[in-house]
Amino acid sequence: GEDSAIRLNAMVQSADNHGAQIDKQGIAPTITWGAGSRDEITLGAFYLNVNNVPMANLRYLSGSVATGIPAKNFYGTDSDYLLGEARYASGIWTHRFGDGNGELRTQFRTGNYRRATWGTTAGYCGAALTATGTCPAGTPAVTSATFSRNTALTRSGLSPRKDDIDGTYLQSDYSNRFAWFGMRHDVLAGIDASRESADRFTAYGTVGTNYNKGGTNVSTPDDGRVTAALPTYRKGSDYAGRALGAYVQDLVSLTEHWKLLGGLRYDKVEATMHSLAYANAATPTVPSAVTESRLKYPGLWSRRFGLLFQPTAFQSYHVSYGTSFNTSADTYQYTTQQTASVGAEKSRNIEVGAKLDWLDGQLSTRAALFRTEKYNERTTDSDFAGSFPVLSGKRHSQGLELDVVGRVTPALEIYMSYSYIQEAKIDKVGTAVNLTTDDVGLSPKHTGAAWASYQLLPQLRIAAGARAASTNRPLQGGTAAASLTASTPRYVVYDTMAEYTINEDIYAQINVNNLTNKVYGDQLYPGFYTPGEARNVKLTLGMRF
Repeated sequence: GEDSAIRLNAMVQSADNHGAQIDKQGIAPTITWGAGSRDEITLGAFYLNVNNVPMANLRYLSGSVATGIPAKNFYGTDSDYLLGEARYASGIWTHRFGDGNGELRTQFRTGNYRRATWGTTAGYCGAALTATGTCPAGTPAVTSATFSRNTALTRSGLSPRKDDIDGTYLQSDYSNRFAWFGMRHDVLAGIDASRESADRFTAYGTVGTNYNKGGTNVSTPDDGRVTAALPTYRKGSDYAGRALGAYVQDLVSLTEHWKLLGGLRYDKVEATMHSLAYANAATPTVPSAVTESRLKYPGLWSRRFGLLFQPTAFQSYHVSYGTSFNTSADTYQYTTQQTASVGAEKSRNIEVGAKLDWLDGQLSTRAALFRTEKYNERTTDSDFAGSFPVLSGKRHSQGLELDVVGRVTPALEIYMSYSYIQEAKIDKVGTAVNLTTDDVGLSPKHTGAAWASYQLLPQLRIAAGARAASTNRPLQGGTAAASLTASTPRYVVYDTMAEYTINEDIYAQINVNNLTNKVYGDQLYPGFYTPGEARNVKLTLGMRF
């Protein structure tokens, strides 16, 4: 009928990045009945398959990025993989009440997510490698001064990992507008529930952490090497948890220009986790011991408050305060009973900001000062022999965020975002923690992005932009503190795009990313980094039907 619709999204992506590869296929159909009516129902499904070869990691060179290695160079093997599969079904029921304001929206989703990955980290050796591809003992470390295109590289496998995760989620919220005590109230209230389970697998047998994948050298990337063995897996831990939440929020219009926001949320979280131990590295499936831990948070409260001043339709100013938490098992990780018995970590965020619209609302600018504090972080005290976590840690970050987005002219659209972290510090740790710096890692002072698109012709749109970050430092490992031995320098990367509309249903788009082929560190880890993508060209053909 006229109030029904079927939508089908499908995608195929294939790319060969000089050895690293992307191979994805996905499909997502949806069907809707009663669109815009009192009762609207949407059912959907989603499937995505991933069969990639991940970009290889590199060790830090003289504590920084190896700028002498071209961004495109791949030092992994043809045996590396990143496999993934996601499938879920979803449903949404929206009921609109007869008063024209009230709405009840209920959403349901259930699915399964599988992932397996085995990558490579390349390291530098100042001498010829041994016959097995290792660096001879006692060889002096390679520095940026001694590095050359003939430098030998060792290749070690990251810890192989496989996950199998199931999740079911339900959320229902009611929204309406009321006139109470002579003031307008925009009310939102609801409940949500979830049930999640995860099996995590680790490798056993020949292939384990730092498995030797054979050597190469800087001048021979993507040498097509195939390892003599592949990872075999056995379950290392599992997790099963459920959560129930309820929330209510009220936006009160005190006057024509002033609004007050208040919100409260309650959560109950329970989880059971098991860690599996095996008699030896060759035992395939039967564990010699299983250790269980139980986590239970019967009542976790989060609060949200805000004051909004809107003197005109094109400007608003706000101050807000909110709290949040994270539990010991919020990433499906196994945790010991000692850790599980400790309360949830808590955080609070304070923000003062403004939003100004220009050009009759076509262009919007936003600015905000923020301070975020984690005020009971898990740490360890010497009174517990460094083994029992307590909630005595504290850290904070504060800074400024700026955004500009909108249409400057009928043909020109822009987007700009900038973040300045004025300070990110660890304020307090347990007495058993040896803190060498109070700076927080992975917190560059400056990050930003800019993008502008121009409708050059009725069927042709062109765009260009840049993304940048200042000096960044990885974590030391085991704490949030910044590394004192490694950092990545600031960078600016430029991207371009052109889109041509063939007709109302078909378009073609070409993207050129990292136009200048900049070498930079993208993902930072304590002992290595993943280089940012090299200059690449992506062609997209889109069809709407």
